[in-house]
Amino acid sequence: MNNYFVDSTIWVDFFRGRKSSVKELVMPLIEEDKIYYNGIVLSELLIGAINESEFDFLKDNFQGLHYLETDYEIFEKASLMGYKMRKKGMLIPLSDLLIALHCRQTNLTLITMDKHFKIINNEFPFSLYFINQR
Repeated sequence: MNNYFVDSTIWVDFFRGRKSSVKELVMPLIEEDKIYYNGIVLSELLIGAINESEFDFLKDNFQGLHYLETDYEIFEKASLMGYKMRKKGMLIPLSDLLIALHCRQTNLTLITMDKHFKIINNEFPFSLYFINQR
């Protein structure tokens, strides 16, 4: 069975209730204990919290999911990926490179709406489940 990395684009829809299809996809994965995340996703969500109560709610709810550490080696490899892509004219945020590399190295399927991951996936393949924003 696959395990999944849920990107912040998906979590925003999940918590704000924008797309019922997102909730239907993510909820069973939470119940089956199949979701991973890293500090980037958590930070992006916490920074976007509307108030302190939501900040605490988000922080507390992520404690039950699997956390991936981001060490020196991950930063170095993600930087190399970014360097190679930049040489080909593709500028990708470091945060997206780190997430893609985490998924690639741990065989996680990334669930996202962020188009940057399609570009990364063309150069450095990993398991990607892309949801169109509309």
